[in-house]
Amino acid sequence: MKTVEHEELSGLQIGDRPLVVVDVDEVVLQFLEPFKAFLRAHDHELVLETFSLNGNVTSLATGEKIPDADVGAFLAAFYDAQEEWQEPFDAARETLYGLTEIADVLLLTAMPPRHREARRRLLSRFGFSFPLIASEEPKGAVLSALCNKDPPALIFVDDMLYNCRSVAESLPDALTINLLINDDYRAMAPKTEAPSVVATGWDHADRLIRRHIAENG
Repeated sequence: MKTVEHEELSGLQIGDRPLVVVDVDEVVLQFLEPFKAFLRAHDHELVLETFSLNGNVTSLATGEKIPDADVGAFLAAFYDAQEEWQEPFDAARETLYGLTEIADVLLLTAMPPRHREARRRLLSRFGFSFPLIASEEPKGAVLSALCNKDPPALIFVDDMLYNCRSVAESLPDALTINLLINDDYRAMAPKTEAPSVVATGWDHADRLIRRHIAENG
């Protein structure tokens, strides 16, 4: 897959060390609150009545919900301007760099690859120098293509349960962690189901990751 053939991954030795693969939006970088602020700056409002962006964005001028295509256009515009809006969650950087003592860390962001360089600059600005893959492919497929040789322990962290399911189906020995930091977001999210486990913050995720590596690394 072209999405994993990138020079930035050349130093990542899959199979030699445990591997922690981490989503970016609403996991490393705050997404929900910055996107709400971005929409307000463009005379729209996001109020989550369901666990989806589609169907939940309203025009402040008309009071009407906008079509899904318009939501997608706003999302693309937000990613174009992400460097002006997004910041990391507290403890994300500290936790991930602490884990490098016992594992490799890879960031896997679900977005069109054309936004990758802006995301790379944004992450680097906040000190996240880990390898980065930007792909719209199912995350299980991306990791299956990457992990031709299984690492001693594979851990995947994502806020979306369907991404956790994708990885668990493709790589059943992986630990999949459904990380839901925002309390309101977590209350509305689908209930985390086995084999995935829920984490409510980076401190919780750190404990789960370290325990899994100790047992399987």
